[in-house]
Amino acid sequence: MPSPLNKGFYYEPTLFSDAKQDMRIVQEEIFGPVLTALPIKTVDEAIEKSNDVIYGLSSSVWTKDIFKAMKVAGALRFGCVWVNEHGPLVSEMPHGGYKQSGFGKDLSMYTFDDYTEIKHVYIDLTNENRKPWHYQLYGPQ
Repeated sequence: MPSPLNKGFYYEPTLFSDAKQDMRIVQEEIFGPVLTALPIKTVDEAIEKSNDVIYGLSSSVWTKDIFKAMKVAGALRFGCVWVNEHGPLVSEMPHGGYKQSGFGKDLSMYTFDDYTEIKHVYIDLTNENRKPWHYQLYGPQ
C-alpha cells in the first residue's frame, strides 16, 4: 500500500538534538513537526536562550514544579506560553505573537481592539457661545 506522504510535500516529525543557539533551525519559526533540543544547565539559561530569538509566537514549559513554571512563563517573551502542553487554542484566550511574530491578537475580546478604530466625537447642542464650564478653564471674561 502506498504511503499517504507520497501525495504531497510533508516533513516527518524530526528532533534536532545538540542544536546550537546561532543555528537557523533554532533562530527561526518552523511551522512543522520539528523540535530543537539545546543543552542547558539552569532555568535562567533556558529563559535566556528561549528569549534570544527575534520571534515569539508560542512556547511551552514542561515541569512538575508550579513555582518554576510560573517564573519561566512570566519571563518568556512569547505571546503564548503553555505549561505541560503545547498547541491548544481556545476562543476565550488571546492568540498572537511578540517581537517579529506578527502583531495584534486573534481570538478573545482582545481581537476587537485590533479591528476597531476608536474616534471621540463631541457635539455641543446648547447653541450657546459661553458655557458655564468655560469659567473653570478660561476664567471670567
